[in-house]
Amino acid sequence: MMMSEAERQYYLGKAGIHLWYARAPLPGAAPSPEFRFPVGDGAPAPESDLMVLRSTQPSMPRARDEGAGKDRLAGLQALMANSEPGSHKQPEPVKPEEPVVAATVESPSPLVDGPSVEVASVADTVAGPETQGQIEAHLAYWVSEHLVLVSSVADDASERLQHTLAENILLSLGESTVKNSCHIRWPVFGNPRVPGNSVNDFRHLLLSVSKEFGSRRLLLLGVMVDDMPSDRSEWLASALGAPAVDFPRSLAELAAVPAYKRELWQQLKAAVGA
Repeated sequence: MMMSEAERQYYLGKAGIHLWYARAPLPGAAPSPEFRFPVGDGAPAPESDLMVLRSTQPSMPRARDEGAGKDRLAGLQALMANSEPGSHKQPEPVKPEEPVVAATVESPSPLVDGPSVEVASVADTVAGPETQGQIEAHLAYWVSEHLVLVSSVADDASERLQHTLAENILLSLGESTVKNSCHIRWPVFGNPRVPGNSVNDFRHLLLSVSKEFGSRRLLLLGVMVDDMPSDRSEWLASALGAPAVDFPRSLAELAAVPAYKRELWQQLKAAVGA
C-alpha cells in the first residue's frame, strides 16, 4: 500500500519523528520537489487518483431481473408457509446411551498414558549421558629438579598455606629449587552441556600438562579421590603417568591433621628414599 507524503509525515509525527528540511537550497544539492502539508492535527484524507465522487460516476443501467426476483420471493414465502404447521411440534429429546458416553470418556486415557511413558523413557535416555562423567576439580602442581607434586587445592583453605606446605615437602626430599605452582580448574565452562567439558577432554588437558614433567617422579596428594569412583588409578596413569606416591589426602588435610603428615612421610621414605 502506497502512502502519500502527507500521510507519511502525519504518522511519523505521531511517532515522534520529525524530518528536517533546509530553509534555503544547499550548495551542490539536487533540487527537491516542493510539498505542501496541511495545517492541523487531524489525519489527512488519502489522496488517490482512483477515488471518484459518486455524483461523477456514470449511471449504470439496472439489471432487468425483476421477474426472477419475484419468483424467488414467492418460492420462499411458499416454503415458509409449508413449514409453519410442523414448527409447533416439539422434537423428542434424544437420550444418549450410557455405554457410548462411557466409551468416549474412557477411550482417550490409554492414548494419553502411552505417549507419556514413551516420552519419559526418552527423556531418561537423553539426560543420562549429560549427567554422567561430570568432574569438578581444582588441581595445582609444583615442578622441581627430580620431582613433580600434584595436589588438589581446597578453595576454603588458605592458598598461601597450601603453597608453602608443598614447597616444604619438596625441599625436605632434597630438592633445591621449586617452580611456582600452576593451577588447573575444571570444568572450563559452567554449563555442563557446552562441548569440551567431558571427562575425555579433561584427560587430554592433563596429558598435555604432563608433557612438561618429563622423566621426573610424580607425587599425588588427594588428586580426584572422590571424583573418580572406578578405574581411578588407570585413568590417572593414562593422563599424568604412573605415580611414585599416590596419597589420598590433600595439602589442606595435611595442614589440619598432623597424623596425615607422618603417614605421608612414611610413604615418601619408602618410595623416594628420603
